[in-house]
Amino acid sequence: MINESVPKYSIEITLETHDEKIRRDNGKFSCTNQKVIDSLNFALKHNCAKIDLFFMVGIPGQTYTSAVENIDFCETIHLACNKDPRIFYFVAPLAPFLDPASPAFEHPEVHGLKKYCHTLEDHRKAITQPSWKHMLSYETKDMTRNDIVNSTYEAAERLNDLKLEYNLINKEDYYDIREKIEKSKEYIKRIDHVLSLPADEQAFELAKIQEEIEELNKYSICGKNELKWEVQKNYPNFFSLALVGIEQLYEDYVNKIRHFLSPKRRQQFQLDTEYQKIK
Repeated sequence: MINESVPKYSIEITLETHDEKIRRDNGKFSCTNQKVIDSLNFALKHNCAKIDLFFMVGIPGQTYTSAVENIDFCETIHLACNKDPRIFYFVAPLAPFLDPASPAFEHPEVHGLKKYCHTLEDHRKAITQPSWKHMLSYETKDMTRNDIVNSTYEAAERLNDLKLEYNLINKEDYYDIREKIEKSKEYIKRIDHVLSLPADEQAFELAKIQEEIEELNKYSICGKNELKWEVQKNYPNFFSLALVGIEQLYEDYVNKIRHFLSPKRRQQFQLDTEYQKIK
């Protein structure tokens, strides 16, 4: 229906995990992995221009091993979708904070979480911490802050290797991301060491580190252009721009004629709320 309604579209899905049980327990995409793959193939078949697929680290019920195994599922999806380059894979931590007023924040123990930030002042202090590990406002019953940080970087490294293996990333970007991940891991260790020093020594050492890591913090575990959806192009001269304009005009008229010759009624959808389902 989207394909019939617009000339071009993309999709973003935060699947969170390959583990069907964890998704079901967390109320997120409570379906089989095969259904996920079928849905992706269906979207690709119907001219989806780009699919951003996100996996998370640090969600309730997830272990270190499970977090890293998300990358195995990325490969499963890639092969099952005929190695289609329109699918872009990402892995990221649930960081730095639990969303205030969310069920996980209000009732962390129910969701297997340990919450560190309770008040606004707690959050203010957290964002002043020198590394994202120390900003994390939570741990889970299965993963400590160290586990969340280490599994995030391990998963990112494996995903970077996977993208290179299947030509989803060029070598220049691959080595750039690999270097940033390695440096990020080194800085985490350095900052941990600095925070173990006497308080009067910490400020000087942290100031030295701060300048070094400002640039590193940008796109440290994925390519800087991978998250972009195409909204405009750069054209070298007037003639190329004119050709593109004619092409776009042609596509627009074809689309309008197609809709004029075979009009379709808009369909209304009533989504059941969780309350209605329970009732």
